[in-house]
Amino acid sequence: MESLSVQLYAFAITIIAGATTGLLFDLYRLSRGYLRPGLVATAVMDLFFWLVVAPVLTVYLLLANWGQLRFYVLVGILLGLALYYLVFSRLVIHFCLCFFDIIGKVLSLVYQIVFVVVTWPIRLAQDIGVGLNVRRLGRARIVPNLRWRSPMFMFLKRR
Repeated sequence: MESLSVQLYAFAITIIAGATTGLLFDLYRLSRGYLRPGLVATAVMDLFFWLVVAPVLTVYLLLANWGQLRFYVLVGILLGLALYYLVFSRLVIHFCLCFFDIIGKVLSLVYQIVFVVVTWPIRLAQDIGVGLNVRRLGRARIVPNLRWRSPMFMFLKRR
């Protein structure tokens, strides 16, 4: 017979296992909400979810009581799930949504900076008035763009 402290330790580990399962399921729900997969992709994602959750639960059960599946283990997992959904689920979902929003804004900013850095020399060359003119023989030469107006000279009167 195991001591009470060992049984309480095992029960606490199963509660943590249930809460971890709830966290993984919330992450799975968020990914499905963003991706909006079809029928086949949903089945594949469900399979992947259980391929991740099963080893996680197995590790927790091995830590708790050497993998023995008892009634209190199922009660602990269900209690951990319920505790997670009542206390932490909304906080985790809100945090993840804010985190994804910040990541999206950072990626958008990086994209805009890269776009400006890449297109700036091209726009500068167009503003200066340098164009590329291809002759009949296939050789290219740089010719000035006659339609160019520099911002510096826009306010000068033309005669």
